[in-house]
This record gives sequence, structure tokens and C-alpha cells, in this order.
Amino acid sequence: MARDFRVILVGHALSPYRSSEPGNTWNWAWRLSHHLPVDLVAFPQYREEVEAFLAQHPNPRLRVHWITLSGWDPWDPARGERGIRLHYILWLGKAYPLVRSLASEACSSVVVHHVSWNTVSVPPPPSPGFPLVWGPVGGEQKAPGAFRALFGRDWPKEALRFLRVASLPWWPGWRSKVAGVSLALTTNRETLELLRWGGARRTELFLDTGVPLGFGLGAPPHAPREPGPLRLLWAGRFEPIKALPLALRALRWVRAPVELWVAGGGPLQGLWQEEARRLGLEDQVRFLGHLSWEKMREAFLGAHAFVFTTLRDSSRAVVWEAMAHGLPVVTLDHQEVGTFLPEAAAIKVPVTTPEDTVRLLAKAVDQLVADEALRLRMAQAAWRFAQAERWDRRAE
Repeated sequence: MARDFRVILVGHALSPYRSSEPGNTWNWAWRLSHHLPVDLVAFPQYREEVEAFLAQHPNPRLRVHWITLSGWDPWDPARGERGIRLHYILWLGKAYPLVRSLASEACSSVVVHHVSWNTVSVPPPPSPGFPLVWGPVGGEQKAPGAFRALFGRDWPKEALRFLRVASLPWWPGWRSKVAGVSLALTTNRETLELLRWGGARRTELFLDTGVPLGFGLGAPPHAPREPGPLRLLWAGRFEPIKALPLALRALRWVRAPVELWVAGGGPLQGLWQEEARRLGLEDQVRFLGHLSWEKMREAFLGAHAFVFTTLRDSSRAVVWEAMAHGLPVVTLDHQEVGTFLPEAAAIKVPVTTPEDTVRLLAKAVDQLVADEALRLRMAQAAWRFAQAERWDRRAE
């Protein structure tokens, strides 16, 4: 098959040394190139990192084509994300003529796989003449309105975002691009239903991130972790959608001694630290700050379980990283984590009202405290799930 088949991968963000979209694009390209020749079309934001890696690890089956905007570019990476959406749309207009040229010049069968961005708002341009795979893509999921108090002044912005995404199927240009996609891979049921409503020909659920080969524990846990108070780990950026206060408030309902380790930082750090003090949790909550990868690994290995409270997210690689280190997960039962996490590895709490959700989070933690055998079974199931989502297996 490898002799007569080629993949053209389109991924705006690309780096072998970064997470999120740059890392996802790289992992798709690198792992697919172990099976098939891959042409990769990307924006050169991290070109030096890519070329340094390829200089140390030559790969003749992976060719990278860098596309920039000639003349005016509305986005300057050194100044944050202002103008990035318009930049991306303009970049697609330059990238896809090259994609079509590469497809027409190929002496083998071709599939084009558009990987990043993975936003449902901007489908790839129509490209007749060859199969086009889009995704895994997310974006339709919304934060539940009952939790709007956690967003404060950011709630109107969140509501407008949802209205914009919900209106997409009414835009003829968006519908025509969606109809031109041969296969749309989606990261959650919400986005899958939106694309079906928008006229997608074929849709399938598929995680947008994976676990590197050799990542995490080398084998499933065979014994409970060291005794002591149950140690929960929470990790993420301190912004409204991550909803750390749900975990803080749940601690007040937990009957047994429990510690909460909080990794990360961001604009709400002071507010959330004050919330922990107001709740009288100074002795139970440890704010660890931003952690290097080595320190994050130590946190994974030192915790008993991972807590995920995000109210709107397409994907969180940190969840799969935690599972690869043998951590059971306590999470909200919606969006990607609700769709993909197996019941054997996670306690998934219904998202109803803040009060009920907080109590159910506390009940889940009490369950883990009381049943060490359950924790071990969940840890083993989490590890097995992470191994099933390794990048090499996803490429296969």
C-alpha cells in the first residue's frame, strides 16, 4: 500500500516540541510517515524547531512545505493572537493551491487530511478530485448556562460565541465547504450533530490527541499508590471555562481527608486562591504554579486521581496524559471527556446545576477514598485506554 498511496497533510501549526495543535499536527505527520509518504503543508512559525528535529532524525518519507503570506499579514505571533483568525483564512487561500498542485502531480493515490486548525468554524476550501478528510474537529460544544456565574463578566462573550457557532449551518458558504469534505472526524457528539445538520456526507467520532509511544507508565499499575490522604490533581489554565471553583467547593462536602494539587496559572489565579482561603481550604489545597514537564510528571506519579472540571473544551491532552500515568479520572459528563472516557476508568458527573454538580463531585471523591480496590481497577483501565490511543496506533 505504501508504494502507491500518499497523504497530503494540512496543518497550520507544527512543532515536534510543543503540545496542543502544533504537537497534534506533528504527531499525525510523523507517525503516518512510518507507513506512507507524507507531504505536509504548514505555516513556518516553528520552522527552526522542525528543521532542527529533522536534521537529527532524517525522514525521506516526510516532506514539509512552508506557506507564508506575502505582503500584509494581520497576525504577528510575537504579539499574541490578535488577528490570527483573519490570518488563518488568508493562509488557507495560499495553502490549498499548493495542496491541489501536489495532489495532481502525485503518481499515486492521494488523500488530503486537514488537521489544524481543528475548529468547526473554518472548514477547508473545496478541493474536487481527491478525497478530503477534515479533523478531528471540535467547536460546537457550549458552556452550560446554569454555570454562568462562574464566568462573571466573560459570560456575554461566551454566549455570543455559542450563537455564532450555532448559526453556521445557516451560512451557504460554510455548508458548501462542509459538503465538499469526504469524511469529517469530530471530537464530540455536539460537533458531530452540527456537521450532520450542516450537510456533512460522513462523520465519525475521533479523539484529536494521543499518547506518544513509551509515554507514562510502562505497564498498568499492579498495586495501590502509597497510603495517606487521597491526593487529587487538577491542571489547566486559570480562566473561567476551566471552572476550578467546582473542585474547590466539592472539597467542603468530602468527608475524608483529601488534598487537592493545582497545577497551572493565569488571569484568575488570585481570585481562585482567595476562593480557597474563603472556603477554609488552605491546608488542603496546594497551588503548584506552572510546572515543567518533569515536574508535571512527578505530580502525575504522586497523585491518586485526576480531576477535570472544564465547562467547555474540545479536548484536553492533560486528561490522556494523566491516564497514561495510571490515574483514575473524576470529570464532568459532557463534551469530549463525556463521549470518550470509558466508565471503567472515570467517574463522570452529570452537568446539571452548580450545586448538584459540586455535591456529585464530592460523592465521587468519597467513593475513591473509601474503595482502594476500585481506585486500582480504574487506574488499570485508565492506563489501558491511554495505550489504545497511542499515536502510532492512531496512525495505523
